[in-house]
Amino acid sequence: MGFLDFDTDALAEVQQTNTRGGVPAGVYEVIIKSVQERATKSGSENTNFDFVVRNDIQQPRQNAHIFIPFWHSKLEEKETQQKTGLYISELKAGKTTFSLSDSDLKEVKKEFNLASALNNAHLNTDGKALREFNTKEEAMNSLIGKPLRIKVSARDNEYNGETTVQNSLFPNNITKTSAPQVNHTWEAGKEPVVPSGSNPFAGGTDIEISNDDLPF
Repeated sequence: MGFLDFDTDALAEVQQTNTRGGVPAGVYEVIIKSVQERATKSGSENTNFDFVVRNDIQQPRQNAHIFIPFWHSKLEEKETQQKTGLYISELKAGKTTFSLSDSDLKEVKKEFNLASALNNAHLNTDGKALREFNTKEEAMNSLIGKPLRIKVSARDNEYNGETTVQNSLFPNNITKTSAPQVNHTWEAGKEPVVPSGSNPFAGGTDIEISNDDLPF
C-alpha cells in the first residue's frame, strides 16, 4: 500500500499554489493531463498536476491549463509513516484534537488530504480504488485522462513588473466530476500520454499503513 490508500473528509490546512499563471476563480470541470514529481533547487518536493479545462462542457476558459503543485511532507519517510498512523488511529477514535504538534499535523495532512481527495474522486469515476494498484506510479498514472471537478481561487501576482494570475487549490476542493462521460477534443499531438519507461515518481514518499489503520 502507498499513501493513496486514505479515504477521509479531513480538511486541508495547507494551500497549494499555482506559480505558472492561471484562470479566474471558480469551479471547473477538468481533465488531468499529466502528473509529475518535481523538486526545487532547495530540495522541496511536490507532485505537479496539469489540469485542462474541458471543452465538451459549457464553461469559461475551455482548453486552459491549470498547473497546481502539491507539496510533499518535510518529515522523513519513516517519521511520516509513524505520525500518519497515529493521526489515522485518532481519526478512527473520533477525536477532534490530536497528539501531534501543529507543525507535524500540518506536514502529515499535506499528503494525507491530497490522497483522500484523489481517492474519493477516482472511486466515483471508474470504481477502482487507488490502493488497488501495485505502485504509486501506477496509481498516479491511472489518473491521467480522468475527469474531475475543482474549485480554484485566484489572485494577482506581480513579479519583475509583470502581473500574472496565481491559482490556489485545496485538496478538499477536488471532487468527483458531474459529467463522467468525456467528449473533450484534444488538439493533435496534445493528448494525455501515460509515461512509460523511466519512473517519474522515483524518490516519492510512500506511507505504509495496514488495513486496520485505515479510517473506513
